[in-house]
Amino acid sequence: MTGWTLFFIMVGVGFLTAQLFRIIDAIERPSRRPRRAGAR
Repeated sequence: MTGWTLFFIMVGVGFLTAQLFRIIDAIERPSRRPRRAGAR
């Protein structure tokens, strides 16, 4: 494995991790708002 291969693997893993957290955040945001509004 060359240094470039390792570099692109790390960039890919970082990109996929960022997308995963964006998806989780998008799922959690809509479910948070109605709960707060319903509690009031």
